[in-house]
Amino acid sequence: MQSDNNNQENEQAETPKTPRNPKLLEKKVKQAIAWRSSAKYDESWSKMIKMYSNQYDYPELAMYEDVVAPNMVFSTVNVIVPSIAINYPKITVTPRKPEGEIPATIVESVANYYWRHFDVHDEFRLVIKDFVILGHGWLKTTWAFEEEQQDVPPDEWKQMVQQALLQRNMAQAQAQQAGVTGITFPTDQEVVASIPQKKTVVIEDNPAVERVSPFDIFVDPTATRLKNARWIAQRIFMPLEQAQLNADWDAKARKELTGTAMLREKVDVAKEGEEKPRDKDFATIWEFYDLISGESCVFAEGASLFLAKPEKSQFRNKHPYVMVSNYQVPERLYPIGDIETAAPLQQELAITRTQMINDRKRFRRMYLYRPDAIGEDGVNSLLSSDDNAMIEVEGDRPFSDVLAPVGTMALPPEFYNQTNMILQDINLVSGVSEYQRGAVSEIRRTATEASMIQDAANARAADKLSIVERSIGEVAQRVVQLAQENLTSEQVAKIVDEQGAIQWVPYTAESIMGEFDFEVEAGSTQPQNETTRRQSAMQLMDAMAPFIQMGVIDPRQMAEHLMKNGFGIKNPERFMTAPPPPMGMPGQPGAPGEQPGEPTDNPNQEQPGEPADPGMSGPPQGMPPGM
Repeated sequence: MQSDNNNQENEQAETPKTPRNPKLLEKKVKQAIAWRSSAKYDESWSKMIKMYSNQYDYPELAMYEDVVAPNMVFSTVNVIVPSIAINYPKITVTPRKPEGEIPATIVESVANYYWRHFDVHDEFRLVIKDFVILGHGWLKTTWAFEEEQQDVPPDEWKQMVQQALLQRNMAQAQAQQAGVTGITFPTDQEVVASIPQKKTVVIEDNPAVERVSPFDIFVDPTATRLKNARWIAQRIFMPLEQAQLNADWDAKARKELTGTAMLREKVDVAKEGEEKPRDKDFATIWEFYDLISGESCVFAEGASLFLAKPEKSQFRNKHPYVMVSNYQVPERLYPIGDIETAAPLQQELAITRTQMINDRKRFRRMYLYRPDAIGEDGVNSLLSSDDNAMIEVEGDRPFSDVLAPVGTMALPPEFYNQTNMILQDINLVSGVSEYQRGAVSEIRRTATEASMIQDAANARAADKLSIVERSIGEVAQRVVQLAQENLTSEQVAKIVDEQGAIQWVPYTAESIMGEFDFEVEAGSTQPQNETTRRQSAMQLMDAMAPFIQMGVIDPRQMAEHLMKNGFGIKNPERFMTAPPPPMGMPGQPGAPGEQPGEPTDNPNQEQPGEPADPGMSGPPQGMPPGM
């Protein structure tokens, strides 16, 4: 026993702890900021955002007043994002153990309900735009709980008083029947005074999922991916007054809070000429998660005390963040997005088209003339727009010596063809074809060629869709885990069975306990093509027709499925006739093949007008009547 205790003490001593000095943690964060600045990650992300918003700050374009370019980055992003995350996902839950079969049904309903009704999908779509433009996005999953004191409604308070008086009277009656004396019961006034007029009401008890700016998340610089990072921190710019009034933080630490200008800390991605307030009215707060010790803490920049001291993190994964990564680069923490490889081409396209526009501006008709040869009237005739104007020339000089056009330097014709070449390169690099952009191909293609192009584009989209679906499953899993640990009030889940019947099942945190696998139904987040869906429904109907004739498939259920899923009819029952009444059993009135007064196939049944012979016994059960 003594050796076991020593081993436990050694293990506890070897477990690393989060430094108890916020200055040491701030030093780690500053190192991560300096590393990312030297690698120019923030500068590159800012450039991608400006390019998406049609801002070009290239030195080659500084000499031109007007910058004109088709924004292929904008087109590419808004083709990819809706193709992978436009509809609500269909989250499916499977238990990891047999006893979790019933809770899994409730958990699946809860996960889909949370995703729809707590703005999770809106935040996730913002993250997907970061995922495409910047290469990665961040989601933060937490639990929001709030309660407040409210006045008890008068009717409810009266019922509480009546119930308390009734209980007092019953206790008095029982004491008298039992002959117990010496018990003092409260008076009516005392009972009324004991009923509280305030009650605690839960205002918010649900998950909170929000998109976090990639500029405000910092990870251990030595990590090559999130799994081998030693820590992760989030920078929060909070209004100074709000931070000073936060009762959840240490009072002494709140006195050390100082203001800063948010724009001085963040990379400025504002539009050119856009002015924002630069007052020092924000406090820089850091949420720090030590992924080695599993502890978390909160401190302010420049402070010597923790706002929230290091303690064991409440999250099972030691931090609340989900990173949605696009194209992974070997041995690099941050992936690249879809437009980073197309950014140089977009820059070249902007320069080329701007030069073409300004070249057309320089094309003006100008002439050289001799004033002593044509005079003032001749100059006015040249400047006028009158037709058949006559200009008098003095002297006997050749006309070529009196007036001559000035030649302008035009761009070579090949220069104008570079635009098509650049556009083709952007389509090649981004993997987005002209069909996906809604354009008509300049080359006439057969249906087979167009189908092959679309299949190639779908292969790349399928890879992104797989990443999106796995991320949705991870977010749903974290949300349910938070509900298992933090849900305090009873809530109700809507469950739809296989027959389409709706059941309302109340649940608590104990009802959804267990280990589950979360997956997303393939393609549920993609846009639905109405033509394709209806064609698939017709093909299904044609394929199932033989089985319907054989009686293997219920035609009523098949018709309901086709109208609901193939043609989008929400209430197909109103178009369907009532099912026929059940046929009678053999030997009963209304049975098929039987007429009143005719003998039946059952010899045991009494025939009309003939008494039953008690000496005759029917054939054994199960034997054919002919035997």
